[in-house]
Amino acid sequence: MDEPLPPLAQRALGRLKRIAEGNALSLDDLKIFGVREDVVTLKGTMTVSPLCETRTMSYPGGIRGKGRTPVSSMNALQGAVDRHKKDFQESTDWVAATIAEIKAHESQGWGLESAKVTLPKKYAIYAASEICPTCQGRKMVLCTQCQGKGTVLCTQCQGQGREPCYACNGTGEDPQNPGQPCPICRGMRMAPCRFCHAQGFLVCPTCNGNKGTPCPACRGTGLITHEVEVTCGAETHFTISHEGLPSGLRKALDRIGIAHLNKGHADITVKEVARTNDDEPQGEGNIPVLEYEARIPYAEMKMDLGGKKAIVSAVGKRGAMAGVPNFLDHVLKPWRDKLKLAAFGQTPLEEALEVRAIRDALALTVSGKGTDRDMRCLYPFGLSSEVIGSLLNDMNLALKKTTLRTRALMATVCGTLCALFFYGFFFHGHEAQLTQGLPWIEAFGMDMAVLGGALLASWLLLLTATRLALKGRFPYRAYRFQQRVGKTGLSMVLGILVIFILLLLMAPIKPLWLTTLLA
Repeated sequence: MDEPLPPLAQRALGRLKRIAEGNALSLDDLKIFGVREDVVTLKGTMTVSPLCETRTMSYPGGIRGKGRTPVSSMNALQGAVDRHKKDFQESTDWVAATIAEIKAHESQGWGLESAKVTLPKKYAIYAASEICPTCQGRKMVLCTQCQGKGTVLCTQCQGQGREPCYACNGTGEDPQNPGQPCPICRGMRMAPCRFCHAQGFLVCPTCNGNKGTPCPACRGTGLITHEVEVTCGAETHFTISHEGLPSGLRKALDRIGIAHLNKGHADITVKEVARTNDDEPQGEGNIPVLEYEARIPYAEMKMDLGGKKAIVSAVGKRGAMAGVPNFLDHVLKPWRDKLKLAAFGQTPLEEALEVRAIRDALALTVSGKGTDRDMRCLYPFGLSSEVIGSLLNDMNLALKKTTLRTRALMATVCGTLCALFFYGFFFHGHEAQLTQGLPWIEAFGMDMAVLGGALLASWLLLLTATRLALKGRFPYRAYRFQQRVGKTGLSMVLGILVIFILLLLMAPIKPLWLTTLLA
């Protein structure tokens, strides 16, 4: 276009050019050959209706806690709750309080559909206590062990009050003077029971002779309290008119979300009006209504994006865009093919790094942020999800191929060093010296610590070598320490474990713990 572009269209074109820059697409290939820019007014309406919610709870004992309104009975409790709801719904002061709460919200209520507004001043808790139905107010229930008697049969004498004489073991003869009667039982062989003092019964250990235990329902208070928490407020009903809106604007609003327009996308104003409900008597049907106007800048552009023609929309003060085609997919096709060849080791990765999108995929992958979401932050449009996923997947494979030789060499070196270390440890008596005099379990732990240290050191060396190989080949990038080592790393770990086991079994002096386990 020869004419200067409107502000929103100019901003949208600048964003597209920043995304296309460095991606094998001439910035002159991004053109706007038709634009219509205006400020669209979106109208919304909110009504509110009274809302009362209750929550019931019960607990043992009398009314406790502050802020409770006590009532005399359960019937009175329900009546108090019903009156509270009725008084709230019939009053008009809740309307002003609700409107004030809505306007105090950061959105001033815009987009709040089915939201609940709570009014603290209309909150109440009603409570009533009743006699415990379990114990009938007696605070205790019948003891299940003694059945309300307070005593239980003596287990020593089985209720007889007498037991075999403990001095003569029931023989009736004095153990110190054979032939003479026992001085305790006087030859009767039975003596008064020492446990129940010849009573034949004991005090019930469960109720301590009280014939009952505290009622579990009321916890020995004789009362159960019921509370009803009444929360009053209002529920919002938000509607918006979509009539006459351009299709591009509708798509953009679906992407942004109607409720998020107040977050820097549109200028929203609100005013309170009153409408009359014809179903109510004259003068009694005023319904509180909030009317909103959202002024949204909107541009509809006919564009040519590198040969792809499309109608692109830019919406809101932040310039959210919709309708942008995936114009970079076909432009990057030659370099995407080179990346795929590099993933199979058929060409150097450097040949695919001539475009910025693939360099960005490399930077994200080596820094540990190689996810679709991270790539989408750099390219919110222009690249399809399938292409982004393919780029990141092929980049991971290509990096593995790039470092394969380095990883294989380092794994071999680590395996060789571990073999030499284990050979000296087992075949030159170092293991026997270290574990001499130790219990077998401690000797086992020491040998496993040696194995774990060797594995950890080998793994760290492999990660370091992989990272240095990447940095040497692709400098000036942020690298995380932990890079992908693939099956090479797992093979190295498995090889070191096999070497450790073989040398352990071949050692001339078997470890103490191994001898103990094999015995």
